[in-house]
Amino acid sequence: MTLLWKLLVLQSLVGCLADVGVLQSPVFTKQPGSIVYPVETVEKNREVVFSCEAQASPPLSYRWKLNATEIKPGSHYSLSGGNLRISHLNRDQDAGTYQCLATNSFGTIVSREASLTFAYLEHFKTQRRSSVSVREGQGVVLLCGPPPHSGG
Repeated sequence: MTLLWKLLVLQSLVGCLADVGVLQSPVFTKQPGSIVYPVETVEKNREVVFSCEAQASPPLSYRWKLNATEIKPGSHYSLSGGNLRISHLNRDQDAGTYQCLATNSFGTIVSREASLTFAYLEHFKTQRRSSVSVREGQGVVLLCGPPPHSGG
């Protein structure tokens, strides 16, 4: 009988709190945006920050995924609130699709996808070309392909 009474009191308390809007499932107030990072940046500590904020009650915990795999915070990845800081960027390791997850006892929400891509432009080929002769007034096409590049 006491268990039933405790359950009834707890249920009415939760109902009262929900009526005044104190309890809330997570809702995003800021979602991450995509980032294009220039590889030629000369900064010593190359880093980016993906921003993520949500509201909820009870309070939230945040997690991040890279290409659908959960990120473990450490020296390379760090969390501050919902923000993900990536230090010492590595093009092969860090490029991809990121998502923020915000969780409380009412559930988990997943942000839109945000990508991290690296912009680069390699050097043009320096090989000598053979000469081309044309008659005056004649058209000519000189082919020139761009060097390997990304991010633009």
